[in-house]
This record gives sequence, C-alpha cells and structure tokens, in this order.
Amino acid sequence: MAARNRIDNHILRTLMKESKWTNQNLSLAVNRAAAEAGVIARYDRTSVSHWLSGSKPRPPVPVFVAEAFSRRLGRFVSATDLGWADAVPDAPMPASDMSPCVTALHDLATADLDPARRAWLCAQPFRVTWGAVSPPGDEPGAWSCPAETGRHGTEATAAIEMALSAFLSLDRAFGGGAARLALATYLANDVTTRCSDTRARRELLTAAAELTRLMAFKCFDSLQHNLAQRYYRMSLRLSTEAGDHLGYARTLCGMSAQASFLGHHAQAVQLADTAVGHASGRAPARIRALLLGHTAVAHAMSANHRTALSHLAQAERYLSEVDDVRTPDAQAAQADLAHRTGLVLTLLRDASRAEPWLHTSLRHRPEGERRSRMLTVHALADLQLRRGNLEQACATWESFLDDYPYMHSERVDCAFRSFRRKLGAYQAHPAASRVLHQSRQSGD
Repeated sequence: MAARNRIDNHILRTLMKESKWTNQNLSLAVNRAAAEAGVIARYDRTSVSHWLSGSKPRPPVPVFVAEAFSRRLGRFVSATDLGWADAVPDAPMPASDMSPCVTALHDLATADLDPARRAWLCAQPFRVTWGAVSPPGDEPGAWSCPAETGRHGTEATAAIEMALSAFLSLDRAFGGGAARLALATYLANDVTTRCSDTRARRELLTAAAELTRLMAFKCFDSLQHNLAQRYYRMSLRLSTEAGDHLGYARTLCGMSAQASFLGHHAQAVQLADTAVGHASGRAPARIRALLLGHTAVAHAMSANHRTALSHLAQAERYLSEVDDVRTPDAQAAQADLAHRTGLVLTLLRDASRAEPWLHTSLRHRPEGERRSRMLTVHALADLQLRRGNLEQACATWESFLDDYPYMHSERVDCAFRSFRRKLGAYQAHPAASRVLHQSRQSGD
C-alpha cells in the first residue's frame, strides 16, 4: 500500500499509552518475544513509528507484538486487538484446553507430527499468561477419576510405563531432540487409544501425564517454547483427571524451569511456590527435595536470597530422610540438589562455596544422565573462568566437549556457544587455543 493511503493506527497508539511505553520500549519487548521463539528480530523505535503510521509487519511478527502487550498489561492481547484487522487470529488459550482430555492430547500430538503445523506452533511466542495456574481444590469431584479394574488395565499401564522408561533414558543420555517425534507418534496413537478405555482410567492417565510431561520437557530442551507450554498444560489436565497431585506438582516445576530459563523470574517463582505448596504432605522425601531445590534456584534468580537458602536447607533435610542413598534415583537426587546448591551460591556471588557443590554433583551423577552432567560441567567451567582459573576451566570443559557429539539438545548447544565465545577472549593462551580447536572439531 502506498504511504499516502495508510491510516494512522490509533488503536496501537492507545495501547502504547496504556502501557506507558515509548517506541523503543515496544521494539525491545517485541525483539525479546521473537527471540524466545527462535526468530531474530531487530526492530527499533523507527519500526514502531512505521506501525503507528499505518504499516503492518509481516507474520509472525504481529503475534510477538501482541504477546509484548499481553505481558506488559497483564491480560491477553491478540494480534487483531492491535488495529491490524487482517492479522491471523490467535486464541488466548490452546484450543485443546476446550476439548476432552484424551482427544486434546491426540490433536496436539497429531499437529506436532505434521511438519507445517509444527513449524507454525514453534514460531508462536512463549505465552506468559499461560503460566497463571491455579490447581483445582480438594472439593469432591475436582480430582476424581473412576478406579481402574481388571487385567487389561495392568497390562496397558505396564506397556506405557516401559515406554516411559525407554524414552526417559534416551532423553537423559542424548537430549530432547532424540526420539522426540517417535514419542509424539506414541502419544498420538498407542497412548490415546489405551487411555480411551475406561477400565483402567486412573493408572493409564497418570502414566500418560508422565509421558506428556516428558514430551513438554523435550520441547523445552529443543527451545520449542510454545509447543512445550502446550504439552505442559496438557500434562496438567491429564494429572487432574487422573487425580494425580504429585504429577501435577512436578509439571508445575517443569513449567517454572522453562520460565526461569527465559528470564521470566516472577512467573518462575510463582509456579515453583505453587508446586511446593501443592505437593506438601503428599510427596515422598526425594520428590520434596527436588521441588524445594528447584524453588531455591527460582528465588535466587529473583534475588530472594534468604528464601533461597531456606529452601535449600529444607531440601537437604528431606534428602537426608531417603532410606537407601545408593539407588540410582537417590544418587540422581543428590546430584540434582548439589547442582542447584552450586547454582544458588553462584547467584549469591559465593563462588568459593559454589565450586565444591558442583564437584559433588558430578561425583553423584549417574553415568546415563549425560545431559545433566554436561550442564553441571558447563556451570563449573564457567565459574572457574570467572574466578580467573583459565587453565582449570579449560581442563573442565574438555569433558563437556568429549560428550558433546552425542547430544541433541538446544540448551546444551547454547552452553557450548556461550563458553566458546567467552574463551575467544583468551585464544592467545595455549590452553584456551587447544580447547577452542577441540571445540571446532566437536561442533562440526
């Protein structure tokens, strides 16, 4: 459209006034929402001036503008609310939220398997408003589910649980990108078919919720944030229908970790606190320690240092109640809590105490949990580099590079690129030069 035929966008201008935003403020918020969806946007105040004077950005940018306003105003704003009448409409909630539970899971997994629909979902922004979760109350019917009966339910549940174990092992050893579409296929076909049988409703839905939570985490690990949110919300629905309070709390914890990764710290704290409160009195000691350890990190990232340390102390007490500390689950729990303690102390700028905890995490980490080990190694090497121990940091990071070719994880890729960029400043040093050369070989 020629410039002389454009009509000033008064609706957009009104939203900016309500938001108390300048053109620069809006452009930065849009760039951030786009970056979270993996879209590189370099808008500035001039771009916003063009929008105000009647031009419209190409898709999918209007949904990023809408998400920026949604975050600022604390309410859902759609692309069509911006004065762009021909924008593609977007729903305030996933459409699957309105469908029967198992049908919704089938529809979501089927969309994920279609390349065009998956690409559209992955290009959508992380929705901050979707993190406002209130668990159902304890009134009769809120969590009820018909009891399972018969041999069929036992066999069907055992099959799903065995598949869960296999997918979990693959995810931990090779990253979220490993077998992700295979899991989507399993959810769309086997899981939804089995869950449609009411003879084993509770156990099947609980197992399906676990698999769906794993799928959400795999999407998060692949930086497919909107898709991860949809699977997390689906897992919440399945846990509610199964009457699984513990599964519900663990899903909230996963949602909190995603929000924390993206820098939405207030939302991360709210979700983590809700998870801890919901699991109180219901979860075994190991799971309480896991939830409290994560919540400590969320609070530390929000500069709530006293609360973070209090949660860590509670987590340590619960972990001390675990009967057999030699089991793989107990070893993993110790590794997780030590890792999170190291992160909290790092955030509290107590590097001298943080480093031993990261070493402790590595000692306890089960061999098959390659991704977790790599992320701890990265945190340790990064801490050593910040403390000025360049040669030690390089030696630590070499073990990261040894594992890197096996990993299909965008989060690990981010860690790889971040540390290599930092080492670039020391490339004249022999140790840094050696490791940078190794990283180029590992990254090819």
